Amino acid sequence: MDEMISQSLSREVDGTDIAVHKNLSGIGKSVQTPTAPRSLTFPATPPSHPIWQVPTPSLILSPRKAAQNFKAIQRAFPYASVGYAMKSNPHPSLLAALADIKGSMFEVASKAEIEALVRLGISGTRIFFSNPIKQQAHIQYAINHGINLFVYDSEAEVDKMAQAAQGQQLEVYVRMTVPHVGALWPLTHKFGVEPRRAVELMRYARQRGLKPVGLAFHVGSQCTRPDTWADALEAVALAWKLAREEGFDLDFIDMGGGFPARYTGPIPGPAEVASVVKPMLDKCLPGYRRVFLEPGRGVCGDAGDMVLEVTGIADRPDGQKWLYLNGGFFSGLYEIPDGIRPAVMPILKTARPINMTTYRLAGPTCDSLDTLFEMRAPVEIRMGDRLVLKSAGAYVYNVSSPFNGFDVPVVLNEDEWLMKIDQFKGVC
Repeated sequence: MDEMISQSLSREVDGTDIAVHKNLSGIGKSVQTPTAPRSLTFPATPPSHPIWQVPTPSLILSPRKAAQNFKAIQRAFPYASVGYAMKSNPHPSLLAALADIKGSMFEVASKAEIEALVRLGISGTRIFFSNPIKQQAHIQYAINHGINLFVYDSEAEVDKMAQAAQGQQLEVYVRMTVPHVGALWPLTHKFGVEPRRAVELMRYARQRGLKPVGLAFHVGSQCTRPDTWADALEAVALAWKLAREEGFDLDFIDMGGGFPARYTGPIPGPAEVASVVKPMLDKCLPGYRRVFLEPGRGVCGDAGDMVLEVTGIADRPDGQKWLYLNGGFFSGLYEIPDGIRPAVMPILKTARPINMTTYRLAGPTCDSLDTLFEMRAPVEIRMGDRLVLKSAGAYVYNVSSPFNGFDVPVVLNEDEWLMKIDQFKGVC
């Protein structure tokens, strides 16, 4: 494929300032900057381009991009063990790419996730079980496959692990509740305990023959405030201090996930988070030796794009113009109502004049829940055009359903279709 050429046009059109970012590696043709703004056009994408050949709805995955993101986190935290949170996207191609990275680990929450790693030949020493409430059979399966690190936050969980261990001294760590300012989804209500309760649970685990080794926390999903990790470390410091005073040889901290993916706004990179974390680790957790991370969205979020086709257009009584797509909320885009807003690249069958138009996007089902977001597009969208939704790599693959009889997205590999997801730039 020819080298990608990117151009930006910024003009005043009918009083509206627009910026149109066009990828011209077969997506449209080079546009000469006109002297009159009204003659600006948004280019068509040639029929020969692979984007017209992919089925829709589809999810184009980039294991290459996921591996790049994973390595960036490893570089930012050279003292930590980085374990991919499988729940974010367990597609085999992503897992295989991450498994090939030196030092990579995996965070699991169920037997099925462990089985997927076993099929790839990944040993239990590279896996940690970070679901605070586990099913008994899943615990036993994990132990049988060499997993020795388990989180917990209740006595009942200790009893299950002790029963499965049958005298084997499993290493266990307590999930704490911590501040979540700056996170899109707080994760402190379903799981986690306060400091003195954490020490009580360590005592109980030791009585049952398990080995308490440390603590765990999660700042919340899509956290865009680096200082929240510092706040979390301060919150768990008391439990660490009290436990060590009681003779617990704590050396392990699991700082969870929360690393954000890029959608439409700015986000901190791994290095920015790391610059806050390291001094707080040294201050709050004396004697720590093992640091674990569980990035999910920050690894796979921008490693996948969703391709949808426009199947309906309607003007509604409230004045809104609606675009109906062949994928939506039930196709895995369930996070959109909670604040995830992917950037969009229109793929046009024919070139058209620049014309700022506002659309309300919706999926194909008859459920009123199946609405997406409002989009201000730089061009009129027509039936048969396609939309590329950027950064759809997290959760779309594994939560989509065939509700109302509509197809789930087909998962494609960017290399197999001779294109890179980096070609598509979100413009609206």
